[in-house]
Amino acid sequence: MAANEFQRILMNILNKHGMSISNLAENTGYNPLLLENIIAGKSRQMPVDFFVRIANVLNLNTEENDALVRSWAFGIERLSWRIT
Repeated sequence: MAANEFQRILMNILNKHGMSISNLAENTGYNPLLLENIIAGKSRQMPVDFFVRIANVLNLNTEENDALVRSWAFGIERLSWRIT
């Protein structure tokens, strides 16, 4: 299964913080299933404060937060990272 850009960036950030999706859900107060569906790209409907909560929990700097928001807004599915 190909990871979307948003999922790839968020998972990299979570790995840096030693957190899982369930830890993120617990710390943000979101339902883990809602969070998993948003991260996997199964749902584009998210709470209005979604990025604010994530940025606060993960203590993201402006650059990291902007990259996360851009990847959600403009990201594309990637089948491979190789240049062909």
